[in-house]
Amino acid sequence: MIIKNIKKIVLVFMIIIMIFNINIYAYEDNPIKGINYINDIREKLDIRIIENNKDLEQSAQIHSKYMSINDWYSTIEESGNKYYRGRYSWDRASYYYYFNPYVTEFISNNISNMKEGIIDLINNPYSRIAFLDPLYNHIGMGNYENMYTFDLGGKSRDLTTKNKKITIYPYDNMEDVSISWINNYKIDPYRKLDKQYNNVGLPITLSYYSDKVKIKKIYPQNIILKNKDKNIEIKTEILLPQDDKYIDNSLIILPLEPLSYDTNYEVKINVDFVFKNEDFPSEKNFKDVIKFKTKAKNKLLNRAKFTEYIVKELEFDILEPEEVFTDIDMKSENCKYIYTAYKNRLVSGYGDNTFRPNNNITKEQAYTLLIRYYEQNFGEIDIKDSSKNYSHYLVSDWAIPYIKKAEKIGIITTDKKNSLKKEITESEYEKIINLYNNIYIK
Repeated sequence: MIIKNIKKIVLVFMIIIMIFNINIYAYEDNPIKGINYINDIREKLDIRIIENNKDLEQSAQIHSKYMSINDWYSTIEESGNKYYRGRYSWDRASYYYYFNPYVTEFISNNISNMKEGIIDLINNPYSRIAFLDPLYNHIGMGNYENMYTFDLGGKSRDLTTKNKKITIYPYDNMEDVSISWINNYKIDPYRKLDKQYNNVGLPITLSYYSDKVKIKKIYPQNIILKNKDKNIEIKTEILLPQDDKYIDNSLIILPLEPLSYDTNYEVKINVDFVFKNEDFPSEKNFKDVIKFKTKAKNKLLNRAKFTEYIVKELEFDILEPEEVFTDIDMKSENCKYIYTAYKNRLVSGYGDNTFRPNNNITKEQAYTLLIRYYEQNFGEIDIKDSSKNYSHYLVSDWAIPYIKKAEKIGIITTDKKNSLKKEITESEYEKIINLYNNIYIK
């Protein structure tokens, strides 16, 4: 009898642990979304991907806790305070058994999740230079209350035989580039200018990454940022390493006016590098032309693009595509996302065996897809007590249960004047997915 009771207690304890663990993983801020965002960019630039490191993650997590508990917003810790693990980021990393020689750290306290923090750090020219450096192949992210820490670590740049990598961001043929940015970094890149600049175009960076070669100076021969659609040159300010102690082997092109939505831009770069190394040519010329396009203001999402966004956002493993729909080109970039979503029962086709990838998706379709995924993970949402009625002019009959469930979990507030049958824009999608993430993660 005693043995049976012990077995029962152990079984109940194991079930409690399982439930507790499920809750942890359902609601904690998952770093994978932020890492995927970085790696999408790094792959486009032919830079080795960055991987999550548990030792760096632990170091970042405790530093976030240190900042919150001690009300101390800094990358430097003071001994004697609670959760002190080392004065500098590399000291703290080694405390948690991360012994690679290079560690750098960034912090934030005005974001809602890790991916948002990564986007903010990529948009900022100073931190971007580090996040795109081939030197770093590990990352650890942690947050406690409103404090976030991002630790990068690496051993060597592992570059080509030429031991260099020249990177320009935005990269060539990049689309959906932001027209403006907000500087959340302590160092203001416009600090040396007489005028205050707000709501200006996204900074452009050129970086010369190398383990062997160090740049002494960069001399711009000709740098022009141009609105190609209107053939208008955009006013810029150029920050050089010899004038700005916070950038090394890089230059920053600062637009002095906002960019326009849905517009093609071109940046022509012609510079001379002067190197410190005596065994390297003292000067070398570099030329390049980069084209990019800014995002549309109210761009509508078609079914293919929405499916790609949602598969990436929900972190599905990308499947090798097979032919399912007759109108999907198997050589296209979006076929793998459509097939992955199809196999995970998120999307389906039409009666004629087509997917119609270029058709725009509606708001009610977007909510339906998110609710399907939510219920696959957390079980069915009970809406028996919902007495809300909907006009068929605003919501399709088939979508009403999904809309009620979306309201139940808090990702939608229905406006009677706003038809959910209407097509969804990129900006509307971002608001919806942010709401969903706040609920799903937290």
